[in-house]
Amino acid sequence: MLGTPFRTRRPRGTAVALVCAVAAGLLTAAPAAHAVSGTPAADGAHAFTAQLRMGGDAATTAARGCSGVLVHQQWLLTAASCFTDTPGSTVPAGRPAAKTTATLGGQTVDVVEVVPRTDRDVALARLARPVTGVTPIAPAASAAVAGETLTGAGFGRTKTSWVPDRLHTGDFRVDAVDATTVSLTGQDGVSVCMGDTGGPALRQKDGGVELVALHSRSWQGGCYGAPASEVRTGAVDSRVDDLGGWIKEVRNRDRIAPADVDGDGKDDLVVQHTNGDVVVHRNLGARFDAGRVWSTGWGRFVDGKDMGRLYFADITGDGKADLVVHGTDGNIAVRRNMGTYFDGGTHWSAGWGRFVDGSDMGRLYFADITGDGKADLVVHGTDGNIAVRRN
Repeated sequence: MLGTPFRTRRPRGTAVALVCAVAAGLLTAAPAAHAVSGTPAADGAHAFTAQLRMGGDAATTAARGCSGVLVHQQWLLTAASCFTDTPGSTVPAGRPAAKTTATLGGQTVDVVEVVPRTDRDVALARLARPVTGVTPIAPAASAAVAGETLTGAGFGRTKTSWVPDRLHTGDFRVDAVDATTVSLTGQDGVSVCMGDTGGPALRQKDGGVELVALHSRSWQGGCYGAPASEVRTGAVDSRVDDLGGWIKEVRNRDRIAPADVDGDGKDDLVVQHTNGDVVVHRNLGARFDAGRVWSTGWGRFVDGKDMGRLYFADITGDGKADLVVHGTDGNIAVRRNMGTYFDGGTHWSAGWGRFVDGSDMGRLYFADITGDGKADLVVHGTDGNIAVRRN
């Protein structure tokens, strides 16, 4: 993709310093750019590879571009450096600083949360809704080894195109591997170019492919716009073969609860995201819809170990689940369901600070025990006793 290369410090474990970083090429108002400087990928090949656009307006202003990989229907794996304008700066967790979209499988979806690694140029990016019709790819079970050949793919510049119109791929020989990176050399003049950052390095295995690494930095030899004298095709990718556990951990930080929020008698899917959003996915009979944000600012109430815990139950007896806030200060507040949002809340009870996460005196639950249509407070103590406090 388009952009001005910038100098970077010499990475440890490599023979020479890389002069260019592939991150964040500029996009013009022209069609979206794509890929590694190799050959165009076959239609439908590596469909899990996403094109990312950061900031700007495709119709009027410039934007930065990167690539990414779908590792879960609602999560991309990409390079953390894609989310900063300043090389080497820290990328904060949370919403991306600039509006970011991901395009894959004919769908364009907003990126609403970024979870960066601190030990390598890798980040998970959560999409506003799940991508359909695209099969995610899993990280490889073993690291790259010197001498093997990997397939690189991405949505950046090619040798001849400033803004190409499709994914490209090429072969890369593995030169060396350390704890967090893979050093590669493009074969037959293939390079990792601007806009390919975050794209995959793939291993062919058992008739399919597995994800070994993500593009991070490159000499960009032969890429469109690079100096004519630059012929080096070396690159440094970030290892992801050892990140399977971390990916699952990040995904599982979100809490999912069934509750009839719209009052139609069928439980909807309520997702409490780590970025603080409470999203309601309505039950449509055979599937859940794309979801709508009902409340925000609850990032410290996800696991009960920070400021508290949220529950969803019909407290008011109108057939629609309300939002119950159980704080570590011991207070319980009920935020009434107003149809498309929860209200500011009313204090209902106090003294429950030692019952938030179950590790102290017990846990609280909310359910209609008495059968009057209104959820009661159920106290489950670590002494084994269960008490019902009627609504």
